[in-house]
Amino acid sequence: MNVMHVAHTHRDQFPPEFIDWLYDNQHIWVGFVSEASKVINAGFKHYSARTIVHVLRHHSALAERGGEWKINNNHSPYLGRLFALVYPQHEKLFEFRVTRANRGSHL
Repeated sequence: MNVMHVAHTHRDQFPPEFIDWLYDNQHIWVGFVSEASKVINAGFKHYSARTIVHVLRHHSALAERGGEWKINNNHSPYLGRLFALVYPQHEKLFEFRVTRANRGSHL
């Protein structure tokens, strides 16, 4: 499933700056999905999208020695929301709060 298509289809749930950022940072999305899959395979029913982002930053810093992934902490919940849309069988993995971008939506 094309993640950009999903983000655009549900753009009412994401701020425009997240969609712009996602377009240039799909490698971070791939890493997020990989780490979320590890969490699911470990048996967790609930987890934190922000924790996954911190793990990605940690692994990036170790691998790149000072390299920096350009990811704003504000993007963490939107990565979780996108994950729930792309993988609806795991839509309850992350807990969502109401944000400006998703008022009136089901997530």
